[in-house]
Amino acid sequence: MGLGLRHVLPDDEAKRVVSVIGDSTFVHSGITGIAEMVYNPPKTGHVVVILDNGTTAMTGQQEHPGTGRTLQHDPTGKISFEGLARAMGVQNVHVVEHVDTDSSLEPLLKDLLAKPETALVVVRQPCVLAAPKIRFYEKAAAEKMMKQACSACPAE
Repeated sequence: MGLGLRHVLPDDEAKRVVSVIGDSTFVHSGITGIAEMVYNPPKTGHVVVILDNGTTAMTGQQEHPGTGRTLQHDPTGKISFEGLARAMGVQNVHVVEHVDTDSSLEPLLKDLLAKPETALVVVRQPCVLAAPKIRFYEKAAAEKMMKQACSACPAE
């Protein structure tokens, strides 16, 4: 939607359009938008912001391919949103960690909106409701990996 607005609005209005999407929704339906943004960029550029809270918060805190955990919460491969965007040809890729948002997000967005280039900003802040569960899963996974590593060591 935002990319389409960038193409049809007058330049001064188009430069104010930013597309915002959650991490789970990005994995399930936003990747194609990045492909289109790279393939058919508007002359004003475009900015996409992914709000990465590390879970599928709106439907029950399920895992998704960007969390690095299976639905059973075991470690698995993880899609790197910033790596994917770079590989697809996005010109400006930035990651803002939750501790930085107050000081760095606004000037970054102003800078990117002024450029006629494609840009992706990944804003990471753990979901407040899911964070304790995520820490538990990560601790359990680390302990499991440690046990596996120790069982592979030769006995003395």
